[in-house]
Amino acid sequence: MVSATAAAGADFTPIFLLLGAGVLFLGFFLWRRTATKSETVEKGTKKSVYPLEEEPDADTVGKKVTILFGSQTGTSEAFAKAFLDEGRTRYNEEVIFKCLSLDKYGDDGEVFEAKLKKEQIALFIVATYGDGEPTDDAVDFCKWLTQLSDDKGPWLSELQYAVFACGNTTYEHFCKVGKEVDEKLSTFGAQRIVEVGLGDDSKVQEDDFNAWKEGLWPQLDKLLQREIDTPPTPGPAYSISIPEYKVEIHEPGTQVYQRVFNKSFKSFKRNRVIYDAQNPCNCAVAVRRELHTELSDRSCTHVEFDISNTGLTYETGDHLAVYAENHKEYVEEAAKLLGQPLDLIFSLHIDEFSQDPKNANLPPPFPGPITLEAALRRYADLLSPPKKSVLMVLAAYASVPEEEARLKTLTSPFGKEEYNDASGGVFRGVSSTWLKNAVPTEEDQDNSSWAPIYVRTSTFRLPVDPTKPIVMVGPGTGLAPFRGFLQERAAFKDSGVALGPAILFFGCRSSKQDFIYEDELREFVKKGVLSDLIVAFSREGSAKEYVQHKMMQMASTVWEHLSKGGHFYVCGDAKGMAKDVHRTLITIIQEQDYVDSSKAEALVKQMQNEGRYQRDVW
Repeated sequence: MVSATAAAGADFTPIFLLLGAGVLFLGFFLWRRTATKSETVEKGTKKSVYPLEEEPDADTVGKKVTILFGSQTGTSEAFAKAFLDEGRTRYNEEVIFKCLSLDKYGDDGEVFEAKLKKEQIALFIVATYGDGEPTDDAVDFCKWLTQLSDDKGPWLSELQYAVFACGNTTYEHFCKVGKEVDEKLSTFGAQRIVEVGLGDDSKVQEDDFNAWKEGLWPQLDKLLQREIDTPPTPGPAYSISIPEYKVEIHEPGTQVYQRVFNKSFKSFKRNRVIYDAQNPCNCAVAVRRELHTELSDRSCTHVEFDISNTGLTYETGDHLAVYAENHKEYVEEAAKLLGQPLDLIFSLHIDEFSQDPKNANLPPPFPGPITLEAALRRYADLLSPPKKSVLMVLAAYASVPEEEARLKTLTSPFGKEEYNDASGGVFRGVSSTWLKNAVPTEEDQDNSSWAPIYVRTSTFRLPVDPTKPIVMVGPGTGLAPFRGFLQERAAFKDSGVALGPAILFFGCRSSKQDFIYEDELREFVKKGVLSDLIVAFSREGSAKEYVQHKMMQMASTVWEHLSKGGHFYVCGDAKGMAKDVHRTLITIIQEQDYVDSSKAEALVKQMQNEGRYQRDVW
């Protein structure tokens, strides 16, 4: 079994706008059945989406620009595609543009080095995942680049480059990956075209990207003008890509596609199926139970997936990715907006009559034949806040002039305040709602819920030496990996392995509402797996008490463990808790080791570099 803990809560956003954006791509295809509206969006704007993996080799052809991205959730990839489309429009195909993910660019250092030496202009659009980690598709490249010795010299002196880094200021290591890529490229002699762009996902990251892009275009014009005879065509503020497919409506009763992912996505290693983001494993929900008591006005769900006979493996501390489904309410609302029945069966095919030959290589966004209900439930992003480029497309297809004008206003500087306004109705989170309502096999073997899942390897691990002391800080659902740590320590103890001391600082509101896994934690203490269980209750007593307060009360014990080579772990909220815990740790070191703040911070940095201070925060 593999388990997950999820907290459910209410999210706020204008629901009509989200549904409109979420069904946009389906609306284009199904709308063609009954309408003949022009697809012209903006003069000079292409409406094709270029494939990323079928690019011509341009190593010896004219002037070229290579766009490389590292993306975990698709944001960096979307920015890269947008730049690709706009660049091809701007330079009228007289400059060769290529765009691909970093894992498609190469798979080892020799390949990366050989290719970078041949590049003329390279643009890197890379995201930082979690607490300063590269995305899955950028791990190999970043590991190779950051480990290269600075003594290698200016071997990239012929390369012109620019970096846009995607991140979130909620995290301590804001845009760390992009900054590191920028720094290393400069160290090796590459010539920076513009300063690294920093995208903040806690605000409107698309505005950050467009500001960086608009500063980059004039510099690219200067670099590329030497090779082209005609002036570049200015691009729009928000580039728009509309895939050209044709829709086929099937007769009722047509057999529909059942798999969520196409079998062709499977990858193999040593004759073993590799499960990843493109090839997840379909697993049934085996167990689901509520962790909060009836006195709580919130919810926290314990879920276990049955991975028996799948070959799926994991280690303690890894992350579980679950492809959840949209709630029935939003699926039905989206179908109403499209004006189509949920049982409509259709397929999307390559449009052989497309005026752009590159569209011949476009894969469909999902397999078919498929019902509209399944497409909306499994594949459509119905609840994410719409990007401004999406609003521009909606404006182009709006049949009411007033709505068209309002959508365009939202994308303009004049509409920035309204676009950022978070007021609106209440809607259910996608994953938390699905997990909370999942039907486990222990309740209904024949009609249990299932989902595609995969395991993402994490560096959040117990010490290799089990005798090393550990200090864990995990309030609320931040307890999840530490529960796994303690289960692993229990297995060690049962097999006769000696264990070092372990302290857990846990926090919740009330002992009567949300003290999750209380019996299990107390049993760990009883068995000697956990040395100390320290709980902070924020809603009991006259003053609110949090985990950092409990840490200060146990300062001498915390320092005793850390001074003996102990490991310090934090899991949970990045915006508030993790920052407070970090400051408290520095204070404890100052007071207990009798050093000033700079030396305490240096010691914390040393612990991080040694892997003794790890954070899994969000």
